[in-house]
Amino acid sequence: MPIDFDSEIAEIAARLRQTEGYLECEKVIVHNIKKQLVNGNNDENIIAYLKKLSAWFDKKIKNGQHNDECTNYRYASGFVGTLLKMPYWKSWMKTTDT
Repeated sequence: MPIDFDSEIAEIAARLRQTEGYLECEKVIVHNIKKQLVNGNNDENIIAYLKKLSAWFDKKIKNGQHNDECTNYRYASGFVGTLLKMPYWKSWMKTTDT
């Protein structure tokens, strides 16, 4: 089941505007991914989603480098990049408390 990227990014962007600091941004991403797992999305869909999310963050950062919002986008982008590089992201995701 493909993930509805547009609705998910709207939710993530709204939540990131309300957060402060790296850990809060990380929690937004963790919460979103856990929601995808609960909704029954498989690893392949989530990895494709994370790649698209990473590209979206990169574009937003490039287009708004002097915007205060970009700080949280940078934090979230860095975290998504880390998840994409982790071989056991799914088991790690299940152990986090958010």
